[in-house]
Order: sequence, then structure tokens, then C-alpha cells
Amino acid sequence: MDQFAIPDGRYLLSAGMDDLVRRMAQAPARTDQRAHPIFAFVAALGGLGLKIADLSAALGLAFERGPVLARCRIGYNAPLLVDRHYDVRADIEALERKPSRTFGAADHLHLSIRLSDDYPRSQTRLHIIYPADRA
Repeated sequence: MDQFAIPDGRYLLSAGMDDLVRRMAQAPARTDQRAHPIFAFVAALGGLGLKIADLSAALGLAFERGPVLARCRIGYNAPLLVDRHYDVRADIEALERKPSRTFGAADHLHLSIRLSDDYPRSQTRLHIIYPADRA
């Protein structure tokens, strides 16, 4: 497969959004500029240069068949801060078809999504499994 370039994106992590997520998660209120750590995941997907369904279609993956998030690993270089814009850059680390007992075959997509402003902040690595298209 030729390497597919995912367009860069941006994400505004507002204090209001952080407050809302904290209330929904029943997490403690923010006491400084540090956002809730879940925003490494939220901003990674929310700021991706393509919607995940559009990325799937561009790669020929059967999004409509219901992909499954098999793994999510998040690493932090520094805390995410509220009221900041983050650059979102993503790369496809691997895309491979494997046999599947459930589906016959499944496509395994490995994404690496990085958030940065003036400094690299976080890296989210996703392993998404798509039932292979039967067409």
C-alpha cells in the first residue's frame, strides 16, 4: 500500500469544554491551566485532519461494518493546557489484513496521533480493527 498522508488538523481545547468533561466524568474541578488528561484522546480524534469515517473510506476500509477500538495507548510529554490551540498530526503506522475467526478476515489499522503547540504534548496510538469488506 502506498503511504496515505493524513492532513494536519487543529483542536481548540477550551476551558469550557474541559469544565464540561470534568462534570460529566465527576472529576475534580480544574485548579490551574491543566486540562483533564482524556483530552489527549478527545483532541486526537476531534482535531484529526479527516473524520475517521472519511479516513476509513480513503483507505478502502469498511467503516459501515463497525470498526472496533482494540487498543489505545497515550503518552504525555507535558500536560495539555486549556484555552490553547493544538496542532494535530497523524501517521498510519501499519495497515494489514489478518485472518479473523469472527469475520473471516479483518483489517488492522495502527494510527499515531500527536498533539503539540510550541512543545510536543501527547501521542495517542490507536489500533482499530475493521471487519473486512465482503465485496
